[in-house]
Amino acid sequence: LFLNLLAEGERSALFISPSKIVEKRYGLHRIYFFYLRVDDEVARVEIPQWVATDKELLNLVHALVLDQCRRGLGYPVALSEAHEQAVVTAADREQFWQLVDSSLVEENMPSLTSAKSQSKRTRWV
Repeated sequence: LFLNLLAEGERSALFISPSKIVEKRYGLHRIYFFYLRVDDEVARVEIPQWVATDKELLNLVHALVLDQCRRGLGYPVALSEAHEQAVVTAADREQFWQLVDSSLVEENMPSLTSAKSQSKRTRWV
C-alpha cells in the first residue's frame, strides 16, 4: 500500500504501536513508527515517543535512516556493520532466554520451548 502512496525517500504519518505489551512496558515512552520508502521497498522505522513528539528529532531520524539506507544500497550501513561485529556469548544467550521465559510467565502465557531447545540450553554433566 505505502509503496504506491509514498514517493522515494518520503515517510508516512506517525502511528502509535497498538501493542498492549508495549504500552505496559514502555508507558510514557510508547513506541511510534512511520513507514519510509527506500527505492522499491518500504521500511517500518520505530521511534520512542520523545522523538516522535519533537519535530526536529523526528526529521533527523528520517534523514539519517534514509541516508544510511542509500549508502547501504537499501539497508542501513550501521545495522549491517553492527550485525557483522555482533557476538552473542552463551551467557548472553541464556540470559536472553531467561528474560523471554520470565516475560511469558508475567503475561500468563505458556513457554513454547521445545524439548530439543530446552535440551540445548541445559548443561549436562
